[in-house]
Amino acid sequence: MFTKSLWAGAAVVLAVPLLSLPAAAAPELRVISWNICGEAGGERGDAGYCPYRNEPDKKVQQIAGLVSEHKANVVLLQEVCGVAADSHMELLKAALGPGWSFARADGARPDGRVDCRGSLSGNLGLGIAVRSRIIDTKVTQTLPPDTTGKSKQTLPTLCVRTANWTGTRICTTHVLADPADPRRPQQVRNIKTAVSAGGLDVVLGGDFNLFPGSAELRPLSSAYEECDAGGAKRNEVTHHAWTNGKHVYRKRDHVFATKAGTSRRFTSCDADQSLMDRTANEPDSGPPNGYSDHAPLIGYLPGA
Repeated sequence: MFTKSLWAGAAVVLAVPLLSLPAAAAPELRVISWNICGEAGGERGDAGYCPYRNEPDKKVQQIAGLVSEHKANVVLLQEVCGVAADSHMELLKAALGPGWSFARADGARPDGRVDCRGSLSGNLGLGIAVRSRIIDTKVTQTLPPDTTGKSKQTLPTLCVRTANWTGTRICTTHVLADPADPRRPQQVRNIKTAVSAGGLDVVLGGDFNLFPGSAELRPLSSAYEECDAGGAKRNEVTHHAWTNGKHVYRKRDHVFATKAGTSRRFTSCDADQSLMDRTANEPDSGPPNGYSDHAPLIGYLPGA
């Protein structure tokens, strides 16, 4: 910058060096990952039952409440409906308000259809909401094709980059549920390839349908730090099933992040089991006590 000073009647130009201001640090990442089992279908007592599946507004209320409670700035959703005006993703846009950006990706069922069934409208898949401006979105179909031709299912990995965390790729995914499906190991390897491309830091959350210590999960669990792999709340339950008249509790959901040397990067991690339906699933079981068969997983970590 140059300024002028009058001295002895003459204009003298003084060179004043510009001050170099340090770059603003990226804000803390506060991440919610939740499979909201948002697609319609299944009555109380049916194997496919999930609470409030035909009432997207109730699920969205809970997501918005979590965002407010945790001051979250990243929301990763699985089994969510989008596109239509009354879908989860569109209702969430209205609930979160300005300052948020959104991305989504279709995921087809085994019959190849992506439409949300029952009284819902829109398409089924993954969703991301970030309190920042999205500068890049990438959808990768990470589920290998079914060579038998019996299934047309697709399970993508959805990633975004944002203006606030330019050096971080924020992603969500959903792994096949069937443990006997031979495609699962390759799907996990494909997810690792998709999220690690370009050497950026990674934040990845989703429903992996794989348990802690699983060999199939190792490409991710060995490469990245896991949200609740340490501390007092290690490997908390994130899923409830009612199987053969018994409650079955397992951890199927995970949030990973790029490691930071020898110290832990996650400063907090918690599964909010108050939002997971833990009731028996019989025709006369009465109302649910949660909003999904999964619990949301919430992790805090410094911005990269």
